[in-house]
Amino acid sequence: AVLGEDRSGQRFAEAIGLARRAAGEREQLGRRAAALIGEFASRPARGLIRLDPGLAEADDTRAAVYALRVLLAATGGTALLPDQARGEALFEQMRAGRLCATLSRAVVDIRRNGIFLRRESRDLPRSAPIAGTLLWDGRRRITPDIEAGAITLGDSSGAWLIAPLGAAAAAKTPIAGDGAPPSLVRAALAAEPALWRGGECLGFAGDVAAAAAIAVSPAVAPFARFLPCFDLVLAQAVAELIGAPPVPACPLAATVPVDHGAKA
Repeated sequence: AVLGEDRSGQRFAEAIGLARRAAGEREQLGRRAAALIGEFASRPARGLIRLDPGLAEADDTRAAVYALRVLLAATGGTALLPDQARGEALFEQMRAGRLCATLSRAVVDIRRNGIFLRRESRDLPRSAPIAGTLLWDGRRRITPDIEAGAITLGDSSGAWLIAPLGAAAAAKTPIAGDGAPPSLVRAALAAEPALWRGGECLGFAGDVAAAAAIAVSPAVAPFARFLPCFDLVLAQAVAELIGAPPVPACPLAATVPVDHGAKA
């Protein structure tokens, strides 16, 4: 009986050691991916991410593919990353040159001045009343502060509705895409949440003066509901890139070192 207990204890210790090594490897992979995001990724416009072509030439292919998968999920608003095989195949296509593809609800468009990621126009949320805090499309956290302003929520007449800006309104929106193709900027803006009332688009949610009590902030989709400690540095890199609030500190450590900087 004692021998059996010793073996069980040994197997348990081996399992714990294996888990620690796997977590350490995952954390290091995340740190390397975060460094690549800081070096090669920027946000030229709301909802649009630009990747420098140098990412496709990175020596650390494993980290580059991981960074791409995370950015695709963040752009498309999906909780799960695209699977490894499809991520690797897309990365190889990026290396080959011109490409326009869709993966994890994100459009990847290679142009002469960069590789651009944006939310595809299909399967966007339908128009709906703002009934409270929500994670819109997995990408934007919308928080109405009822006490801060006179806003009408729910299904009542005159309620504020949240819906995509749409192509028609995006075509009329002044743009400053920091060198990004205007067509891509407008396509990205069309998928952003806007406030509507009485069939009229009043502007981007969070930017409408008459509804200042409605706050909107980007959310890092793959980590919006669950964030493992070993992904903290990577999640922070994406948060800085898209303008999301800082990620919470790990409860198991006093500080979370961040040794990178994302381009704005």
